[in-house]
Amino acid sequence: MMKCLWLPALLLAALLDMTGAEAGPRICNDTPALHHLAVVLRDGGRWVAQGWQDLHPGGCAEPAPRGYEGKFLYFRSEAAGRSFRDDGVWFCTAPGQFRIPRSSECAGKDQVLRGFAKAEMGQRERPVFLSARSKGGGDGKIESRPRDHPHRTGNGLHYSAEVVFQGCKLNPEEETVTCKFVGHGMEIGSEGRLQVSDPVFTYLLGLLRGAPLEIDGQMITRFGSFGELDLHSVAPRVPDRFDGLLRQMQGRWQSERSPLDRFTITGAVRRVSYGGRQMTPEFLSVQDSCDDAVDGDFLLAWDSLRGSSLCYRIETLARDRMTLIYMPRGIRLGYRRVR
Repeated sequence: MMKCLWLPALLLAALLDMTGAEAGPRICNDTPALHHLAVVLRDGGRWVAQGWQDLHPGGCAEPAPRGYEGKFLYFRSEAAGRSFRDDGVWFCTAPGQFRIPRSSECAGKDQVLRGFAKAEMGQRERPVFLSARSKGGGDGKIESRPRDHPHRTGNGLHYSAEVVFQGCKLNPEEETVTCKFVGHGMEIGSEGRLQVSDPVFTYLLGLLRGAPLEIDGQMITRFGSFGELDLHSVAPRVPDRFDGLLRQMQGRWQSERSPLDRFTITGAVRRVSYGGRQMTPEFLSVQDSCDDAVDGDFLLAWDSLRGSSLCYRIETLARDRMTLIYMPRGIRLGYRRVR
């Protein structure tokens, strides 16, 4: 009997040691099993995933640093023989110690999407106990991927992402409006009614193409690189350095080596043409890594039809000139802006 009482005693001692100066939340392991903890925090205007931290029975972790400005964070814990109840929000993780800046893009080796739970900030006096999320009775194996992978099914799953706005199209006959976004290698469409009382689509109708946004909703359908979202909310996000680079790339460009090779970038979509023949549109993302390449700025272009991606290092980017290095071959591609 006494063996079962030491965990609450340790947690009580930890709680009594709290001070109101720190923001929290505090995540405490009130189970008899060793857990491994991963968290996702806002950093520089984007979500960053990091883990795994050992969380022993009776131990607590405070993953949010002092001065953290996010309103909430996400967490996931794993333990042999136990299952984790998430909130249907997926981020990338990796084996061992990891830090993934673009946490919703599993581009690295051995990275997989896993479900995370949400924890509100300002709750340090009310710790998050793992027993509410981690349940025993499993088969002793740690899940390698979520039960419902949003990139496989998209069947009414919660979806939250940072995207680039691609504009809206009015459908007067049906009294509807269709808006599109691009993020993480896919195009997301959402349809709403033409109603002044609908604040979400009223807001979107007033935006310029290329605006950086955060969207949240339920993914209704997903086929290849295209998805249909039941849009619940939309919010502007502060443009980061990568948004700035993408904004500088807007417009028409021509190859300096082959004048027949041209492309146009609008928002986060690139349309390549050769000799006037249009190629499949590509969905773009600018980030600080690409496959195994780091230490630079990279342009990723996803083929909207095949879903495959191409990686370029951005060597130079000026008002009228741009030089891209095609990875991994190291081929230098020079372009000039077409007026």
